[in-house]
Amino acid sequence: MPRSPRRSRSPLGRATVAIAAAAVLGLCACASQRPASAGPAPSPGEVYRALLGHNIGLNSVRAVAEARISFAGREVSLPGVLLLDSYGGFRLDLLDPLDRPLAILFVDGGRIVHYRPGPRLAASLGVFPDECRGVNPADWVSAVLASSIEPVAGESLSESGFWGGGRSLGLRRGGKLHQSIRYENNAGQAIPRLISWYCEDEPVLQFRPREWVQGPTWRLPSRFEIEYPQAGLAIRMELREIETNIPPSNLPFLPRLGSDIRWTAWNLPQ
Repeated sequence: MPRSPRRSRSPLGRATVAIAAAAVLGLCACASQRPASAGPAPSPGEVYRALLGHNIGLNSVRAVAEARISFAGREVSLPGVLLLDSYGGFRLDLLDPLDRPLAILFVDGGRIVHYRPGPRLAASLGVFPDECRGVNPADWVSAVLASSIEPVAGESLSESGFWGGGRSLGLRRGGKLHQSIRYENNAGQAIPRLISWYCEDEPVLQFRPREWVQGPTWRLPSRFEIEYPQAGLAIRMELREIETNIPPSNLPFLPRLGSDIRWTAWNLPQ
């Protein structure tokens, strides 16, 4: 049965696809069911595409969200609007209880930024060191959109199993582990449980999808968690309403941080 979400005000001014009307799925991919006698098991590349390439043509998402952010021993829960773009990464606009703009979370180069446009204050919630710049803090966006994932030249895939069930795909880049995907097979469908990105064999970014909803041409997680283990930052989100393939806007997707921005500590209300 679909999960009934809490009622919330929508800060979007146009028609949206209500998640309450979508069928909640326990899956991410649409890999074909293969009976035991139907031939060889799918290759690692086929599994990889089934896990992270099922939303062909999906380039952007906008969703009403409830966000819970944990950082430096503090936690705050706020409503917001999440914007995902295959080129621009992500932008999370946080709102006060009256749906007024409060702050923006986004990625600027190798750092995660919390920006308050009113007082023009910014805080860095985590910085990837130079040796880890092969991982972008916004790489989890590609796992949500799942529209054009494909190993490239210099990358290789391997697959292994876990004791007690479940399997893992490892993607190596230049011989070093770059990404791993823990997943389960359920009735022939590959279901991701944890996607991790690595720097020097240590996870620096982890993405955990929890529940899935379906639209006419897409499947997306309606609840997920993004964690930056070395920065001590975790962002948990629950999506309430979703729009896909948003029309282009003349406004910049991400804020521009000029020299007049003052940098300070994270100062969201508790």
